[in-house]
Amino acid sequence: MSKVILQPSGNKDARKHYEDTIQNPVPIEVLSEYLPEETLDQVKTFYLDGLVPTWGVTPGKNNVNVSKWGKIQTGDVTVFSANGQIFASGVVVMKLRHKELAEKLWGYDGSGQTWEYVYFLDEIKQHNIPYIDFNRTVGYADNYIIQGFNVLREELSERMLLSFDMKSAIYLPDVSPEEYEEEVLLFEDHDSLDTHRTGKGRKEQSFLRKQLFKNKKVGSCGICGNQYPVDLLVAAHIKKRSKCSREERLDYKNIVLPMCKFGCDDLFEKGYIIVVDGKVLRNSKKIYTPHLLEKIVHIENKECQHWNDSTRKYFEWHQVQ
Repeated sequence: MSKVILQPSGNKDARKHYEDTIQNPVPIEVLSEYLPEETLDQVKTFYLDGLVPTWGVTPGKNNVNVSKWGKIQTGDVTVFSANGQIFASGVVVMKLRHKELAEKLWGYDGSGQTWEYVYFLDEIKQHNIPYIDFNRTVGYADNYIIQGFNVLREELSERMLLSFDMKSAIYLPDVSPEEYEEEVLLFEDHDSLDTHRTGKGRKEQSFLRKQLFKNKKVGSCGICGNQYPVDLLVAAHIKKRSKCSREERLDYKNIVLPMCKFGCDDLFEKGYIIVVDGKVLRNSKKIYTPHLLEKIVHIENKECQHWNDSTRKYFEWHQVQ
């Protein structure tokens, strides 16, 4: 589950760092001098323009910031604050500890520390959220002022992310197969997970999207084959989730495929298109208006790349519904 990272940025150092490495992201050529090749290759897949918004925190007095930084994971959202408001946010892509890189980017503070607990951001957005709106959203006193680097606990983070629409559709928290299985077993009543999608119930969708898209920014629709930004694709169940057995829901590598929001998801879910022996076909049981046929003709007879011996049974279930 994504968390919110509080990052006050009102002092002189923080303002300069924001300008130097967020407003003006770090060129990947600079990072290449410090990062191992494997890490650098990862970074390149996320930042196609070669510009990497970068932030970091110092260890702090008595290493107070170290354990907080340790809680940060992919998909968390950093909010930058100053002058009584949250003015920007960014989504965490990855993190690493690198003293030499921090020294290069930001130097040292007055106590001789550098901002070596580094993390890379994406999806930088500008905001104008007064502290009082933040405080009331998370349940703090109206006069609370964000003063130190901190990571909100999950419940408060969820309120913040939903209220101000900060969640990423690309960078998702890591959910292990074991956690996914635990989630499926937790909700034995089919309707419970579908109707109560808050809290830990969101792990299932995060896990499935990460399996399909792996933090990529662009993906292909499993029906029409067209490429779209992944926030325009859904992780769609071939067989309706509420009709799946426990074993079928655990078969996550075969039960879901990406579908675009430009019609394929709805057309498939409502049965206007079916997949037979790997081909996308019109469902003869349905009624089609002329305008609907205009949509269907563009995808009819296309090859579904997700059809195989393992997914066949799910597509066959869908055909007869």
